[in-house]
Amino acid sequence: MTAELHASLDWSGLEMIDPDECYRYLGSCPVGRLGFVDRGEPVILPVNYALDGTSVVFRTGPGSKLALGMMQRPVCLEIDSWDLLEHSGWSVLVKGVADEVIDDNLIDHLEMLPVRPWSRPDLRRSWVRIMVEEVTGRRIVPQPLPD
Repeated sequence: MTAELHASLDWSGLEMIDPDECYRYLGSCPVGRLGFVDRGEPVILPVNYALDGTSVVFRTGPGSKLALGMMQRPVCLEIDSWDLLEHSGWSVLVKGVADEVIDDNLIDHLEMLPVRPWSRPDLRRSWVRIMVEEVTGRRIVPQPLPD
């Protein structure tokens, strides 16, 4: 194995995905898992989201996710896909800070994005933007079976 190939693997042999490919994956998945801390407890919730440049945006209503956004707290968003038969898959993790979007011109722009909440879209009128500080990804590459 060459040194160049070693540079693309993590400590456990997972292939590191470069940021451009991570953003392609992010642009192809409409649902991710949002992780944050609410009242001292870790929370992970599914959200319908879209990319806006290199930021992640989603709609929400009153409650913990919106309060989180207004308070400029750290969050993460994870997406992934896997093939159980092939023992392959990938995972992308975004880390950043969430903030409520209050600029009317920006809201008009975001309303054009394909973010459609599956549950009670009538209640999800507020927008939250994750300003991405780090995006990483890893891929499980199928390994040949031993002889």
